Amino acid sequence: AHFRATLKRNGKTIFTSVVGVGRSIWPTPPGEFYIRDKLTSFNDPFYGPIAFGTSARSTTLTDWPGGGFVGVHGTNQPSILPGRVSHGCIRMPNASILKLARLMPVGTPLTIT
Repeated sequence: AHFRATLKRNGKTIFTSVVGVGRSIWPTPPGEFYIRDKLTSFNDPFYGPIAFGTSARSTTLTDWPGGGFVGVHGTNQPSILPGRVSHGCIRMPNASILKLARLMPVGTPLTIT
């Protein structure tokens, strides 16, 4: 509802960023998930320099690569954030995803509300 990502360590906030989430026809699924993998040196203009794969799955876009898994990634269009702007992934500014990549290891729990 607030279009923000927050990373906490031992109950203390260590990272926050504005984000974009899925449009109403391609919603980002709510629930408890985890970070499955980290794609580094990605540097794609649409997805940003780094992307994380999550265990969250889209119920509407099942033809995505890997079966509809939701990602957390950057964007080269930060002006579209915050808001409902994606096909279900969580987007954030490239500077934010780079910082998050230094702080968040694979296996980190992910709660989407």
